Formats: sequence, C-alpha cells, structure tokens
Amino acid sequence: MIYALDSNIVSYMVKKDNDVQMAFQNAINDDHFYAIPPLVFYEVKRWLTIKKASVQLKEFTELYNNGIKNDMTSEIWEKAIDLYVYLRTAGKFVEDADIFIAAYCIVNDYVLVTNNIKHFDAINDLETINWKV
Repeated sequence: MIYALDSNIVSYMVKKDNDVQMAFQNAINDDHFYAIPPLVFYEVKRWLTIKKASVQLKEFTELYNNGIKNDMTSEIWEKAIDLYVYLRTAGKFVEDADIFIAAYCIVNDYVLVTNNIKHFDAINDLETINWKV
C-alpha cells in the first residue's frame, strides 16, 4: 500500500507530532510506502520557505526525497477535471488544491493520509485515513 501525505500530515511530521510520527513509522515498518503529491510539495515548501523555517525545511526535503515521486500526468489532470465537473454539478464545493490531490491519489491508487477528512468526503473514489486521531 502507498500512502499519499496531505499538507497537514506533512506539517505534523516536521513538527515532530508523536501520533503522526508513530503512525508513519508503523506504516513504514509494515512495508508500506509513501508519496508527497506535487501540490503538497508546493504548499509545504512555500510555507516553510516564507517562514524561513530552515530546520523544518531540511526535514521536509529529506522526507520528500525519501518518498515516491510521481508527476502530474495528463491522466491526473483529466481526473481532476472529471472530479470538478462531478462536484460542481452535484452542488458541492471542494477547493481546487484538494481536487488535484484527490485526482493524484485516485489515478495512482494511493490512500490519502489527511487530518481534513471532511475536505474529501464528497469524492467517492478516494480512500482516506487520518493518522491524527
């Protein structure tokens, strides 16, 4: 199984949150792998850079470099469009960033690890888990 880490989970990781770090370590020990979606990379790195959080930026870079990397393929972009149209037609609002993260996970068959489960509730094909419970 491959877990895709949402921005809030990465933030907990670099802040050394015990619950999230333990869940992450348990997943790694069980031969599970992780990826940081490109949009999450952007969200986290821009925030750490603007805050000049050099220690956390170094830890994030190491976390990112040790994970699986997949680009935003045309299949992911198409899935994001399909999700947007479906959600908009159903009268549900989901932020574009969350739609891209969801599409990335669905296309790659990854489980999204997030503390914002409600942000993704309206997306049927997405499997989510919360390590911050």
